[in-house]
Amino acid sequence: MLSIILGILVLLLDQGTKWLVSTRMAEFQEYPVIHGLFSMQFVRNPGAAFGMLAHQRWLFVTVSLVAIGGMLWFTRHPDARRGLVPWALGLLMGGAAGNLVDRVLYGKVVDFFLFYWKGHVFPNFNVADIAINVGVGLFLLHLLLEGREKAA
Repeated sequence: MLSIILGILVLLLDQGTKWLVSTRMAEFQEYPVIHGLFSMQFVRNPGAAFGMLAHQRWLFVTVSLVAIGGMLWFTRHPDARRGLVPWALGLLMGGAAGNLVDRVLYGKVVDFFLFYWKGHVFPNFNVADIAINVGVGLFLLHLLLEGREKAA
């Protein structure tokens, strides 16, 4: 149940921040937050990370639906309630659902966090992307900790 509640909260936070950005900024408009490091810049990404597989909307919709369905099914399994797994699943489901909503409604994902450092510009991202990355990290950490417990 924790996974589903967390997933819903992530989805709401993601969609809320995307709504704020898209209703208050013009596309490609940039607001520097920390000079030389971080800006808010509204862009619509038609692809995955780094714009890969651009304009493959229905591929991403299908993959997202299958992934969310699989994670929802897995939440019924006892292992889904152990350690960091419920947190990882909640973040992953919420992040996937947040980007799924954008793809279904607009065909593109709203991104707005922009980091850069000494001439290097990192791809824009959003709250859903953060949740997905943290979720994967928590899941990997869970596997590492579980492996150590079994080895001891």
